Parts: sequence; C-alpha cells; structure tokens
Amino acid sequence: MSDSELALRALLDRRELYDLALRYARAADRRDYPAFAELFTEKGRISVHHREAFGTEPIHAMEDRATIVRNMKGLEAYEKTQHLVANQLMEIDDDRASGETYCTAHHIYRVDGVPMNLTMFIRYQDRCVREDGRWWYEERRLCVDWERHGPLGDEGWA
Repeated sequence: MSDSELALRALLDRRELYDLALRYARAADRRDYPAFAELFTEKGRISVHHREAFGTEPIHAMEDRATIVRNMKGLEAYEKTQHLVANQLMEIDDDRASGETYCTAHHIYRVDGVPMNLTMFIRYQDRCVREDGRWWYEERRLCVDWERHGPLGDEGWA
C-alpha cells in the first residue's frame, strides 16, 4: 500500500473504532440487548474496576458474549441512562487495536419519588480485533474514575 492508502486506512479504522464505542453507548441507552451481541467477539469480556481497585481483580466481570448480553439487563434498574462518549485514543496494529475511550454516563433513578442522577466518569480500556472485515470488542475494562450521586434537580428533567 502507498503512504496515502495507509493513512486513509488508519483514518477509516479510527472512525470504525469510535463508531463501535458509540454503538455500545446507544445499545445501553436504548436497552437494546441484542445489539451488544453485535459488538463483542464470541469470547468477549467486560470487567468493571473502581478507582480504589485499579490494577487488581475486577469487582464484576462478564466472560463471553452471551453473559454480556444477559448482564447488561442490569441497566433496567435505572429509569433512563445517557452515555456520552468523548475522547478516544487507539493504537492500531494491523487487525488489532488497543486504547482508551472516555465516557460520562448518567443513570436516572428515584429515591422516595425524588429523581436522582448517578453520574459516572469512566475510562474504558479497550482491546479490539478486526474479524470478517469489521472491528469487535475483545475486552473492555470499565474503569470508574469517580462518580457523583445527587438529586436530578428540576422535576421537569425526569
């Protein structure tokens, strides 16, 4: 490949990897559980780590595509969610990629009828693989840097 073809391929790969993160956020917010199956390899993995436990065993792990789809139904504990995908930096080596994706995730729930917002500030540490011409998550480490629980505010938002 020429230098310009390689540069174009790198741009396309980065866009596809960013779209993968956007599809994950949309699947979560729409509670589209089958869509999660379209994001992970058959043996894909998600692990959840809080700031106090970075580098140690996860507080929760999902070990394959079917388990991920089943466990994502835990989102039903919230009335609404909104995952806002921000910066992403990926290193691409042929058909493998690894890097980090930032996300702010809002989770709306109620306490004694009062709308509350759990806001999580997340860094996903991603490992992806290209198979059959498209990118898949092989592993997502969901690292919660910090979170905030508080009243949603004006009732009009709920």
